[in-house]
Amino acid sequence: MDKYDILLSCLVAMHIFLCPFTKVEESFNLQATHDILEYGISLESLKKYDHFEFPGVVPRTFVGPLVLSGVSLPFIKIMNFIIPNLNKFISQYVVRLVLGLFNIYSLSRLRSSIEMSFGRRISKAFGILSACQFHTIFWASRTLPNMFAFTLIILAFSYWISAITSSDSNKKLLSMIRYMTFTIIIFRFEVALLLVPITVLELWLGNLKLLDALKTGIFTSLWSLGLSLSVDSYFWQERWMWPEGYVYYFNIVLGKSSEWGVLPFHAYFTSFLPRLLLISLPLSVFSAFVDKRTLKFLLLMLFFVTGFSFLGHKEWRFIVYVVPIFNMCAAIGWIWVERKGSKFVFILINWIIILLLIMSFLASISMTLVSSENYPGGVALQKLHQIQNDFNNAKVHLDAYTAMTGASRFGQIRNDWVYSKNESHLSPSDYIDYTHLLTSTPQDHESYFKVIYTVDGYERLKLKMPKVLIHNWLEFVRIVFLRYDKNADLWKSWLPVHIITEPKIWIMRRNSKTLESF
Repeated sequence: MDKYDILLSCLVAMHIFLCPFTKVEESFNLQATHDILEYGISLESLKKYDHFEFPGVVPRTFVGPLVLSGVSLPFIKIMNFIIPNLNKFISQYVVRLVLGLFNIYSLSRLRSSIEMSFGRRISKAFGILSACQFHTIFWASRTLPNMFAFTLIILAFSYWISAITSSDSNKKLLSMIRYMTFTIIIFRFEVALLLVPITVLELWLGNLKLLDALKTGIFTSLWSLGLSLSVDSYFWQERWMWPEGYVYYFNIVLGKSSEWGVLPFHAYFTSFLPRLLLISLPLSVFSAFVDKRTLKFLLLMLFFVTGFSFLGHKEWRFIVYVVPIFNMCAAIGWIWVERKGSKFVFILINWIIILLLIMSFLASISMTLVSSENYPGGVALQKLHQIQNDFNNAKVHLDAYTAMTGASRFGQIRNDWVYSKNESHLSPSDYIDYTHLLTSTPQDHESYFKVIYTVDGYERLKLKMPKVLIHNWLEFVRIVFLRYDKNADLWKSWLPVHIITEPKIWIMRRNSKTLESF
């Protein structure tokens, strides 16, 4: 581990601290990890698991949560030993940090391969470019299926890159096939769009032996399928359960993914890639003209993105795996400019790149601060425990919006309280047994409950006037350097936009008249 790994690790930890809560896309893996840690894996304990009541649209694998909980458990036990009765929500920090460090480790391995194949300066440039982007760092610790897959795919890429200078490229490429095949079967079937063209190209170039590739692919597929069937059939209590096969059938064969929204064919190229890559996009394109070695990598990544573009439903996370390869190519382009530094025009271009990197980093931090306002459900559950700390045996209902915006089982810290996400209630009287509600529709419950706290959340952004922005910057500098202030809003004052928030979730308590009737 060197200073670049430490930098990326610190950035991931900072993002976890600023945005500890999670959203609905991450909920299955997070809740599953909680349940394994909290209840164990015995057949009897499965009855308490969240996924039986809230299975989601498609089943997901327990392989990732099982590994994540197993690695996290020793750290959680050590913390509980040092600090007895530690708040259970701390475990969510630990779990996310462990996942984040998995992904940082894979990026470190990739950077080592880049150093061996392209040189130390390009390896350093890759680390800097990675640190100045938002999505990879922000989401590295988030329990999306894609981020479990990200670790394995980047490790596969590290073998792919190291094969360039290896005396036994076949062996390195077989390791790449193992990692990607395992990822395809367990986590993300679409990774086949990466593996197949890379394998075909390396076979054509003579770097890989066909028979070895077939044997490795088939053996790894069968082993991975057996693992998924064993683990997931047990946790889902089905005779045969292969979640990723079900996901493929649901999204691709039946075409159900389009029900979640459709974007035009060009969306990945005109919207998602520019936001994911920032300065790395033009630099990677530039590298194709100055170093022909990057063409192979760029064309294969573009093939993957193009293949995904034929699907109507598009999200940035489906193509996030290409970011490190684009960053590698961008680093090659940047260092090419730096090496031409004796000429004025290249010195100027290099300083422009550095300036854009600084702007990218500031933009990344800005997006993190904006995102921190986007988890009102997690904040509401946390606030409920604070303001009702002396309330015993509470029965709390969390509505769908609350559960979707950050209220996880890790946040349910009181053993004497009952928490419910029951979605079958139809009328206000169905909630009469609850002592507290976390709801986005307080008007529906005014007959029996009263509002005791309101939690705001992100609504929109509004550009600041230049005069206001300059005043905020001067005030920020004055307070930070002359008088330290822990006010959270202070750290958002330097942003060029106002973060407009509005009431999102109301914490309600059953009123006294209703209480007396029981």
